[in-house]
Amino acid sequence: MAAGNDRSGQDTLTRSAATGLICPRCERRFELSEPDAFCPECNRSLDVTYDYELAAKRIRELPAEQRPQSIWRFSELLPILDAQACARVGTHSGFTPLIHAQRLGAELGLQRLYLKDDSTMRPSFSYKDRVVSMSIARLLELGKDEIGCVSTGNVGHSVAALAAAAGIPAYIFYPNRLEPTKAKLCRALGAGVCQLDANYDEANRACRALAEESGLEFANITLRPYYSEGGKTEGFEIVEQLGWRSPDHIVLPAAGGTLSSRVHKGLRELELVGLAQTAHTRLHIAQPEGCSPIASAIIAGASEITPVQPTTAAHSLAIGAPGDAPLVLSAVADRRGSAATVSDAEIFAAIDLLGATEGVLTEPAGGTAIASLIKLIDAGAIAPEDTVVTVVTGNGMKTIEDHPVKPWPSAVPARPETMRSELEQLRATAGARLAA
Repeated sequence: MAAGNDRSGQDTLTRSAATGLICPRCERRFELSEPDAFCPECNRSLDVTYDYELAAKRIRELPAEQRPQSIWRFSELLPILDAQACARVGTHSGFTPLIHAQRLGAELGLQRLYLKDDSTMRPSFSYKDRVVSMSIARLLELGKDEIGCVSTGNVGHSVAALAAAAGIPAYIFYPNRLEPTKAKLCRALGAGVCQLDANYDEANRACRALAEESGLEFANITLRPYYSEGGKTEGFEIVEQLGWRSPDHIVLPAAGGTLSSRVHKGLRELELVGLAQTAHTRLHIAQPEGCSPIASAIIAGASEITPVQPTTAAHSLAIGAPGDAPLVLSAVADRRGSAATVSDAEIFAAIDLLGATEGVLTEPAGGTAIASLIKLIDAGAIAPEDTVVTVVTGNGMKTIEDHPVKPWPSAVPARPETMRSELEQLRATAGARLAA
């Protein structure tokens, strides 16, 4: 099924207006039926193209109240044509809360600060459910029945959960220094887990070779053009949840660069189909100092990144040679954005600040975004009256073991007089924190 415009057999087709694939570097075009994820000339991941006039027409035909509140809400701008494949994956993913973070905003001097809280995403509590759903839907569309992935953490958990729901086996390949909780989660969901003696970039190369030799489809390698398109749904939802008003700024943590580059594409597409004005929205990239190839290039005004060896506690951002870096650099330049890098200590302090002000527990990737937001405000890149959305990409319960150890409370006798004394100390600590 290669043509997005043929509506024969309506009950088996989505409303997708996808037309083909394109290499973002040489602009060579391919059919949607193309089995390869990479341009044979440039070795760059292919991108999906659409008929935007057709997409706009189809969007006008179906009112919002008749659309699903999931990642499939605007299937016109997504690459899956097989409706039955979509029905098996991702139907409960997406439409995560957009929280007006008034208490955190007051701390930071922002009147209109919002959190796009993907830490509540179903089923795996991270934004990766958006991209993995697209990969598995494409896998099912191709008639395949097993899936693999290479992961620093959240992709693996998402693949395990969504594959289980779709009834297919999953195989997760982790680099070294994997977070034990995420591996346990994958096994609990029935996935096979293999830890590799390699960093993420080395593991990625090895998995690509394994895919070629074994025929196993990998969610974020051989299915990457489809995987990447799932990131656009983040941008679609932000704008709709703001009443079809695109924010002044979006702050995004970056690892491989998929989310930030596709949020840019999604915002542009909303304008192309007439749903919102988005050209004014600036994108800001957040990365840890121990792995900041994209952010460092943006700050330096460089036209390309310099790969690095990751040394950060933010393991889900520890990709030293991000594949979508060129797209991110272009997106940030187009949107007149910027970037910030933050230390691990600043990341964990930001996690605590977010938790104490908004009751949202995020992982180090989300802490990186909050800590970078603080730096961007201090640098004058964001003004107090601006509308700002910061994306909280994952749930901190999966990474709590990595947090710096805090003094454990000692046991006190279970008597009112000793408990009153302890309560007064706790009140004093809480008061000092609030006063600060």
